[in-house]
Amino acid sequence: MYTAILNVNGTINRGMLNSYMPAMKYIEKKNKVRGVLLVINSGGGDANSTEILYNQLVKISDKKPVYALVEGVGASGAYWLACAAEKIFAMRTSIVGSIGVISMSPDFSEFLENIGIKMRINKIGKYKDINSPFRTMTDEESKIYNGIMNDIYLAFRDQVKIRRNFTDEKMDSIATGLVFSAEQAKENGLIDGIGNMDTVMDQFKERTGAESIKNLTPKRPFISRVMSMSIEAFSSVIENIR
Repeated sequence: MYTAILNVNGTINRGMLNSYMPAMKYIEKKNKVRGVLLVINSGGGDANSTEILYNQLVKISDKKPVYALVEGVGASGAYWLACAAEKIFAMRTSIVGSIGVISMSPDFSEFLENIGIKMRINKIGKYKDINSPFRTMTDEESKIYNGIMNDIYLAFRDQVKIRRNFTDEKMDSIATGLVFSAEQAKENGLIDGIGNMDTVMDQFKERTGAESIKNLTPKRPFISRVMSMSIEAFSSVIENIR
């Protein structure tokens, strides 16, 4: 019998979904896995991938204990995942929250006009190029697009409300896209406590009765690991230059 650890680092996307689902299904089915501790450091990502992973985590939490610990950042979709846990903790210097949805795209229309380039767009369907970077979105299109985003936002908001047992009034005050410090998150009920890996694991061992720990975090593809190391090295060089 052992406690499983799953590290959720970086952007939540289809790649993470495909690599994590087998591990999560294994955790759900195997009786020797007494519980799972999510160790989170992520600013979120793709809403659909997040929802699928969240639903699987809820399935696990229906059968065995799930705790979450935010190490660094637990924002947006990452906080959505954390809400599948029975208890959420964060380190004192962590950032938590950002309950909201955002979509960003460039608008090159003015730039292209200034350099004398026009885009020819052939389409069938009035709104087929609704989010094209080559023209400004109309007010009507913006309203339509915001309606789509609002539905995604409500899916996120509703699960936070249910899992954290918040009122509508409480959700109105915290689901604004703002991030909170660990102390602020605790005051607002977004987390249950402040601690580190050792203190949270001690509590979790008491909850599950399992002394041994096994890290079941899937390994990222080789190219992804190499790119990550390259970015970290580049960032270090920039910091040294400063």
